[in-house]
Amino acid sequence: MTGPDDPDLLADLRGPDAEHDGVFWHGDRRLMVFDADAASRANAENFADLTLPDRFVDQIRGRRSPVVSWRQVRSLWLSQMRVLGEEGHLRALADRMAAVLDDRRDQHVDFAWLAHEVMFRALVPVVLDGLSTSDQAWLARDAIAKLTRLDAGPGGQTRRQQWQAVVAQAHTGRVVRKEIRRRARGGRTRTDLTQPIVDRLLPALGPDRALEAVTTVLTAIAGPPGAVAGCLMYELAKRPEWAATLAEEFAAGSVERLYRSGTRSAPIAHRFVKEVLRMWSAPLLMTRSARVPLTVRAHRLAVGQHYLVSPYLVNHDERHWSDPDTFDPDRWSAGAARRPPGGHYYVPFGWAPTACIGAGLGSVQLVLLAQLLCTRFRLELRAPDAARVSLGAVPRPLDFDGWVRPRGPAAADAT
Repeated sequence: MTGPDDPDLLADLRGPDAEHDGVFWHGDRRLMVFDADAASRANAENFADLTLPDRFVDQIRGRRSPVVSWRQVRSLWLSQMRVLGEEGHLRALADRMAAVLDDRRDQHVDFAWLAHEVMFRALVPVVLDGLSTSDQAWLARDAIAKLTRLDAGPGGQTRRQQWQAVVAQAHTGRVVRKEIRRRARGGRTRTDLTQPIVDRLLPALGPDRALEAVTTVLTAIAGPPGAVAGCLMYELAKRPEWAATLAEEFAAGSVERLYRSGTRSAPIAHRFVKEVLRMWSAPLLMTRSARVPLTVRAHRLAVGQHYLVSPYLVNHDERHWSDPDTFDPDRWSAGAARRPPGGHYYVPFGWAPTACIGAGLGSVQLVLLAQLLCTRFRLELRAPDAARVSLGAVPRPLDFDGWVRPRGPAAADAT
């Protein structure tokens, strides 16, 4: 995950000097691939045969490791995701989010950071369940360090922050490695994304590649989910008419039905979430290294050269979207005058074959968060008129702080 090297880069790339076909060089080193068709083809070709690197011990000994494709890993995870999307797991996910919001109730908080905390703490057991409180704390510190580095930009961290990040990352590795070993010895079985790695692939992967697979997902849940959740909070707070509409929809149903049916039982909330995902796709820019020689619209990339893709720009492309910079959940309704294009023109979770494995669960989690914020909690902004969204590495609401307040008894009873 990467963001602009400077805060004006994204604006420059959307400006009048950008090539009309959406594929052009920025400077002499980076190919910008912002056309949806070109980005989709480049991603498919570049990652057609993505395998994990050799094990560390084999690299030292100068030998090849058993070949393990990321497709094998993703296939196991996608199967497990279907289980994790069942009613009991969704209920537990919502309970963990509610617990974080309840912990911060009546405290002055930065809502953008609160969103990261809500999403990360709720998602950790999806990746690695059954951890002790102290081990969970180390994972949270590592996530905070990564977000701080992302927020600060290149060279923006102090030496102390850099050292704290190294320590937190080392402890995260220790926690994950310890848990993998414990499960490999038959110590415990959990319904999470780590378990199929241990059960099905550990002999071929080896400890270091299994560790890399799990920590890759932990890194993924430390950034984009919280960024989008922060923007969802922002839209709910800035658009009281939509918050009221969603509250009516949630009150008309039951939370149990939401756990059973997911987004199908709350179609208006689902459209709201889809528009948040389109409007505020995270990350804004992603750097890709060419794994094979690529030709993208007559632009040649040698192995190791970099190109950038941007789900955000694709989701705001005027050639495919009507009024793309306008937040309009109604564009997703069946009766909309101009239907969204869909397919690889709507990519809040990236392109195949490397699209986010948690896309389905992520969408449901955002609906569940909206349900909590419309029925059990409300956000009281310190300065409502000052709040705005900044486009950096990820979209981030600024001057978006205040208090989490409980809803009244009548609203609570409606759930």
